[in-house]
Amino acid sequence: MNQIITNNLQQIVGLGNPKSKICFHLPNAPIVGEMGYKIDDLVAINGNHWRKIFVIIAKLCSDNISWQQYRSEDLINEVYINFENKLNDHAICQYICGKNHSESFELNNDHQQWEIINHAYDVNYHKTTTGRHIILTPYLDYRQFPNLLIEEVRNYLLGDCSSDSSGTKVS
Repeated sequence: MNQIITNNLQQIVGLGNPKSKICFHLPNAPIVGEMGYKIDDLVAINGNHWRKIFVIIAKLCSDNISWQQYRSEDLINEVYINFENKLNDHAICQYICGKNHSESFELNNDHQQWEIINHAYDVNYHKTTTGRHIILTPYLDYRQFPNLLIEEVRNYLLGDCSSDSSGTKVS
């Protein structure tokens, strides 16, 4: 299910499972080499910056296993990382990472109530009128997104975003 999604100009527009229930929206795509796109390969090509991004995503999404194991074995299959400025049609929880990046999204009236997560560790638990969660978070960097905030968002993600709009647990 994991894929590298490209547009007609062969630019990377997504990475991972495009039908995932969890989507992280980031402004810049990593460089993908000929070796493929296992997490370790992407980190080897792109360096510490992308290692930190994958660690934060793994800490947010790992449920029954360690975040290290999740990052290495499950992340690329269970999460979609989107580099376009549009929402993913399949995701229940959409994390738009970074204030500047969020301003590039054009959202209609259904998405007026964004859930904003900030340095005060305030997490607003409101769904949009479509039943999807659109959450504005800091960029995935430890200076902007420290462990305490990761834990708060993780609790929200695993609690509310692991169920569909009817309350049924999704995988």
